[in-house]
Amino acid sequence: MTTSIKNYTNTFNIRGKEIKITAPARFDDSTQKVVPDMTLDNAAIKIAQDKYCEMFDFVKPEEIKALRQKWNLTQKQFAKVIGGCPSTVALYEVGEIPTKSNNRLLKVMIKDSNVMKEFIVESKADSDLEEL
Repeated sequence: MTTSIKNYTNTFNIRGKEIKITAPARFDDSTQKVVPDMTLDNAAIKIAQDKYCEMFDFVKPEEIKALRQKWNLTQKQFAKVIGGCPSTVALYEVGEIPTKSNNRLLKVMIKDSNVMKEFIVESKADSDLEEL
């Protein structure tokens, strides 16, 4: 089978919203049907997620990672600061869209360093938490 790459318009359903994007996809030259290509398919999903985040003002993965790194926190430490678990932070950093409540919290922390500082101080003071 010979294939070629062409632009393809597809609609993704993200959290009940239809997100229409055009991205490269692999086609079977003889049938002109789309065939699976993990690299191209994953890139299309990322484009759709980025468009969703932009449309609905969600924090992007690179912003979350930059915030954590700015404060020299591991994913585990950052999870404790925001009241989550390390796997959630890891997922957010690779493209999972945050919950609405976590998105609001992250946006405030990004916008106001004093808020982030307060959360870190409170986390350090919490006797149930390991040292940050």
